[in-house]
Formats: sequence, structure tokens, C-alpha cells
Amino acid sequence: MADEITAHDGRQRRCPMLGHDVPFSYCRAPGRRLPCGRIADCWGETFDIAAFIRRHFSQDDIARILAPPKDKAASLIELIEKARKANESGP
Repeated sequence: MADEITAHDGRQRRCPMLGHDVPFSYCRAPGRRLPCGRIADCWGETFDIAAFIRRHFSQDDIARILAPPKDKAASLIELIEKARKANESGP
């Protein structure tokens, strides 16, 4: 069925962030539930990625997918805070 979320998973292309070829399945779910934020830029010329995203993700998810990435310093501070809280909680 063409509407299945896995229909394009076998397609491959070069990932500009990783520097090597990856399957669409990696871009669709790169170790988390939501796709990579660059999915539309990378796959837009290959197939109708906008329709794919609208069909398989909610408006809230789409907003998260398209949101600009956090700046690296903010991400590092957030990770440090999480680690500190986890350490304070103890085993």
C-alpha cells in the first residue's frame, strides 16, 4: 500500500549531515519518533515529501519537525542539567 509510512524506506541518498548514503527510513526515524528536520530539503526532489509528512504526522508533529534546531550551547546546557539532576537523584 502506497500510504504506508514505510513505503519509501528503501530509497537512499547522501546525508549532508553524516556525509554518506542513508536510507529514507533513517531520515524518517533517526533514533527518535519524529523525522530529521532536514527531511523536506533532502527528499523534496525525490518524491512528494510534503504530502508524505501531512499524511503521516499531526500538525503539532509537523511544527516540531520544521522548528529550527536548538543552538549547540543551549543543547549542551540542557544535557548538563539533565545529567546533574539524574546524578542528584541517585540510583
